[in-house]
Amino acid sequence: MKAFRILALVLALVMVLALVPTAVAEDEPMKISVAGYMFGPLDNEKDVITPAVEKMLKEKHGINVDIDVVYIEQGNYAEILNTRLSGGTAPDVFLAQSTTTLNEYLDQGVIRTWDEAFLQENAPDVWNFVMNGAAYGDLKDDVEAWKKAAVRDGKMVVLPSFKPDGSMPYKTLIYRGDWLDKLGVTEETLPKTVDEFVGLMERFTNEDPDGDGEANTYGCSITAMKALFGSYGLGTGFSGSTSYWVLRDGKVVSSDVADDAKTVIGILADMYAKGLIDKEFVAGKESVEGSYWAISHGMVNGIYGVSANASIDHYRLKGIAGPDDAGGRCATEYWQVNGEDSTFVYGPWPAGPNGDYGWEVGTPVAVSESAVYNANVSDEKLAVIFKILNAFATDDELYMLAFAGIEGEHYTKNEDGTITRLMGNEDLNAVGVWGCRSLYGSDRAFSELGYNLAFYNDKTIANRLNWFKKDQYNSYIQDVVTETLPSAGELFGEVNTIRDEAYVDFIRGDRSLDTWDDFVADWMSAGGETLTNEANEWYASQN
Repeated sequence: MKAFRILALVLALVMVLALVPTAVAEDEPMKISVAGYMFGPLDNEKDVITPAVEKMLKEKHGINVDIDVVYIEQGNYAEILNTRLSGGTAPDVFLAQSTTTLNEYLDQGVIRTWDEAFLQENAPDVWNFVMNGAAYGDLKDDVEAWKKAAVRDGKMVVLPSFKPDGSMPYKTLIYRGDWLDKLGVTEETLPKTVDEFVGLMERFTNEDPDGDGEANTYGCSITAMKALFGSYGLGTGFSGSTSYWVLRDGKVVSSDVADDAKTVIGILADMYAKGLIDKEFVAGKESVEGSYWAISHGMVNGIYGVSANASIDHYRLKGIAGPDDAGGRCATEYWQVNGEDSTFVYGPWPAGPNGDYGWEVGTPVAVSESAVYNANVSDEKLAVIFKILNAFATDDELYMLAFAGIEGEHYTKNEDGTITRLMGNEDLNAVGVWGCRSLYGSDRAFSELGYNLAFYNDKTIANRLNWFKKDQYNSYIQDVVTETLPSAGELFGEVNTIRDEAYVDFIRGDRSLDTWDDFVADWMSAGGETLTNEANEWYASQN
């Protein structure tokens, strides 16, 4: 019996020893490569954040990983990533970039899909955060839109961003303050209707607002012209982008060919004939190649009196963000050209006959900076990635480390709940800050802290929101089609060209508005009919 017990102990010991290599293997960190949005490359010699994140994940959350931060330059992100996908060297986690690209990745079979239950199991707090309408329940009405954007054919393929700033107005009319003063126009008497707006443009053109005695001023820029489309409930891409889809008599119609668009073009053609619009409005004195995109050079340099090229924050007054705030990027340019005492005025949107007004706004749901996962990622690794996502959503210390770095070295805390970064974006990326951003969400974690830092506690955001509370300063025109249409990539370029050329001809008087129906027919035959049918099919499927 004693010999039997000894044999049993020996066998047991052999079995334990046999398990030792397995235990050691399981203790090896799981390598996860991630290529998120970065301003510059990570410097392995300077990177103090990624190792600290790895240590905290292991010690506080039992997640043992080796995070490989892969830098892909944003300007060439799609091209470089496609090369890596073709060569089998793409990272585990990378950016969706757009709905169109996301769908292409899915069709090519290069990204993972998963069941909703899989996310709920491995990232329950993230799931609950979204289902409850984000940080403060503001987005409860958008939860279903988030779920639809995340799913293709019954499987989840992406975790879309979900943030209130996605639907926050971002444009405004910016008037030259000196011209308004010269004409005796106050904030209270700024135009609030189309007729009043056109009337002020006539005064800007004809009453020598710059006081030089020359007939060298115009009413508005091309972007301010676009504000008139908003007066008729339209969101047009003229000139340079894609237009919104709108509902007319229960049908989805492009803003470019809606009957109201003809009315607006008629107003603009009349303004052009009266000399209220710069004859070179297409070639433009708005944005200038090589300079900051939001600067309206024509308005800044006194060629016309109003622009909608920028946002209130671009023209932010000094001191809004703190005592050292020198003002918005466009504001500083304006002061440099016109003098430190020069002024500009935020203006309301002119309303049309049905009370419509404004500029296009987006939605809280987007996929552009959201992460997708390489098709080669196993279920085990995807589960770990989602557990990391959940850790960032529940551990504020961990999130602050990845998002802001080390307090006192990379940032300082302010009494109002904001932070002040102590280094530039590229230098922060070099030491590892933001390297994990595609592991904690998009540009923020799915947590109250993440949303407070990025939105609710931001003084520049509050400044904009306070203005948008005023009558006709907000804009609300939304695209009724929130998915990229199947033929968009193939057809939009051609129909947009047809739109731009026709609009310019109509406005200049080179083409009579009596031929509007011919333009619509050309637009339809070039692909507009296909896109319109797809838009209506999509809309019907959602309702």
